[in-house]
Amino acid sequence: MDKEHSLVSGQLDKCELQYTPVEDISGTVSALRDSFASGTMRDVGFRKQQLRALLKGLREDKKNLLDALYHDLHKSYSEGLYAEFDSVEYEIGQYLDNLDKWVKPSRNALAMDQPAFLLSKSEVRKEPLGVVVILGAWNYPLRLIMLPAIGAIAAGNTVVLKPSEVAPHTALALQNLLSRCMDPNVIRVVQGGVKETTLLLKEKFDHYFYTGSGSVGKIVARAAAEHLSGITLELGGKSPAIVHADVKDLAPTAFRIMWSKLANSGQTCVATDYILIHRSIKDKLIPLLVEAVAGMYGKSPKESPDYGRIINARHWNRLIDALNATEGTKIAVTDDLPDEGDLYFPPTIVDGVRPSDSLMKDELFGPILPIITYDTLEEALNLVNSRDQPLALYVFAKVDTAEAVVARTRSGSATINDTMFSLASQSNPFGGVGPSGVGRYHGKHTLDTFSHHRHVMKRPLWFPSPGVDSIRGPPFTGSENSWKTNLSHQMVYPTLWSLRDSVLGKLVTLIPFWRMLVTIPGFLVALIKSKPVIRRRKD
Repeated sequence: MDKEHSLVSGQLDKCELQYTPVEDISGTVSALRDSFASGTMRDVGFRKQQLRALLKGLREDKKNLLDALYHDLHKSYSEGLYAEFDSVEYEIGQYLDNLDKWVKPSRNALAMDQPAFLLSKSEVRKEPLGVVVILGAWNYPLRLIMLPAIGAIAAGNTVVLKPSEVAPHTALALQNLLSRCMDPNVIRVVQGGVKETTLLLKEKFDHYFYTGSGSVGKIVARAAAEHLSGITLELGGKSPAIVHADVKDLAPTAFRIMWSKLANSGQTCVATDYILIHRSIKDKLIPLLVEAVAGMYGKSPKESPDYGRIINARHWNRLIDALNATEGTKIAVTDDLPDEGDLYFPPTIVDGVRPSDSLMKDELFGPILPIITYDTLEEALNLVNSRDQPLALYVFAKVDTAEAVVARTRSGSATINDTMFSLASQSNPFGGVGPSGVGRYHGKHTLDTFSHHRHVMKRPLWFPSPGVDSIRGPPFTGSENSWKTNLSHQMVYPTLWSLRDSVLGKLVTLIPFWRMLVTIPGFLVALIKSKPVIRRRKD
């Protein structure tokens, strides 16, 4: 073990991760539902108090969490810090700095657009959804579960957290942290495998948030559909990097591609899954890719303290099987070989890959980089568009070329002249499209995901007068009621500039307060002809 790390409290050396008793799962959800119903989470000050407690506990348990990441994935101290811990700390900071502003109702001066709402007050309030469940992933077991949890709490929900049992050290470290520093009426952890997760998904939640594979995502989606609840799915897909002939500099291109492929040993949902490269520059790029590997991890990455490991033997064998079945040409990158006992899989580049190759069937989720050559940009675009929309798309080219690629493809996100480093910009939304995911999060976008945007309107009873107010309802027939149609049109849905055919009509819309002015004749007619539907009684 790297000298930077020590054992995680020794607990997993003595026993396995303790799963939540199945008979306790329903009670856990019910307790959080009762807690939400009490109204405590409506208080923004209380939410911020919980976030401060979480921040304090996070800092106190920093070493335990980083040690756990090393135990589960062989993540170095530095990678665990910037790829997981720092992002969680930063997210809490974003909410503590901005929550008061983000939860303020948004208001719209309706009367400026629709005169019928004169003297009305209209606002959209961000209200909590209720009890939500967040199911985490094993590849970034701290970041991918805590970022949505922070937003869910900030939005005023109570939360059931289900860490991935595939990363048991981090799951235990998280449970210890949250049970010690957080109010159990706000957030609780359920531990377990397939059996426990299946029972958990039978419970009714007001929002389901899942990060992981598409196959499990479909199961979570069915569970949400059973209750007609909201859902966020952060899935994945085969994210390509297109390297076109007009790219300005191949050296940083090679480094950024290999960094995204090899961070966390390739087990990243937005890692570069494969390269599409123009034939004219392929022979220049490949040596630079090999050089980038050596520059980061040396010729024997197995000996590097910074190179990760595959999560378990099943995934290691999955990668071996895919590599053995390829018809591409394996390029010598390192001096060492795969080691199942150590779960080590070396950086691997495979040239001459065809779209039908074994390496192109599913998301690789490992340090294997297939290279597909193309002759025209149209050919590359056709290949990308023939597949499911990926979670990310990367293109290295001149800006005009890159913009054309982005415009003609679909993906969860797109980055020009870089790869997954864009994920660190946590003020921007992150999420997939189609098979790569549903919904988005990060920063304020997480708050929006876990909030109901509730429109609330306040109307005076004394305005408009009962007679004018009658424009909304029958009777409409008869010449004596024809004024209703004309006035209601002008007051509720006035004819906008783009809906007018005549030049004079369009010019009218340039007059200040024109919407109000055009209703005046109708108002005068209404005052003369209108009769209240219900006459006032003198009691």
